[in-house]
Amino acid sequence: MKQIPKYAKPFFFEGSNKACLLIHGFKGSPGQMRYLGEFLHREGGYTISGILLPGHGSSEDKMEESDWEDWLNSARKEYEGLAQDYDKVYVVGLSMGGLLSLILAEEYKLDRVISIASPMKIFDKLAYFTPVLRYFKRFKGDKQGLIQSVEDEYDVYYNSTPLATVPSLLKLMKMAKDNLFKVSAPILIIQSRDDETVKPISAEIIYQGVSSQDKEILWLNEGGHVCTINGDKKIIHNKILEFLNNY
Repeated sequence: MKQIPKYAKPFFFEGSNKACLLIHGFKGSPGQMRYLGEFLHREGGYTISGILLPGHGSSEDKMEESDWEDWLNSARKEYEGLAQDYDKVYVVGLSMGGLLSLILAEEYKLDRVISIASPMKIFDKLAYFTPVLRYFKRFKGDKQGLIQSVEDEYDVYYNSTPLATVPSLLKLMKMAKDNLFKVSAPILIIQSRDDETVKPISAEIIYQGVSSQDKEILWLNEGGHVCTINGDKKIIHNKILEFLNNY
């Protein structure tokens, strides 16, 4: 059996009475949020919880068995636990994790929320046909199990997409988008201009849709979709720390 990489697993760093919940993206892993978590813990003293969403961090077959309810309930459970134990809880999500962060901000009175590369619109038009395609093909791409990047050991992800899970991603996109007006927490929206997965206009849709009085977009010139690993991650780190410390 293929060994699970260390950085595919959830992480927790105990710090102050202010906690940050970090939520990775679709087909990703906690490792893709770990640079940010380590930075916020080291430089800001925050307690950090980097969760592993159901079906992730194991195999595409396991992911195929999970859906939007599993992912959302996992994020809800961790948020509620942190909210009981810490004075403040800030939620930070990447991609699908960003959608989950927005939904949490729609459902709970969050102290602050940070949305990174959250998809309101995506480039892959075939995704919208997966409710039918899933019955003819199980996976898109080469099914290799968990991949750990040679360039960066924190970058752990699935290469292939279980098509049965894509309708759940679309469901979360719709849920988050339809209820943006319910978000009133201070929000920082981060988006790369060269994102190859999420259309950058998504950031504008979020900005215009939320009711938050305190809201801002940080535009990145490079970094692609998983910008917490690539390119401008130091810019992300410093901006998020500033955003949280000024509260």
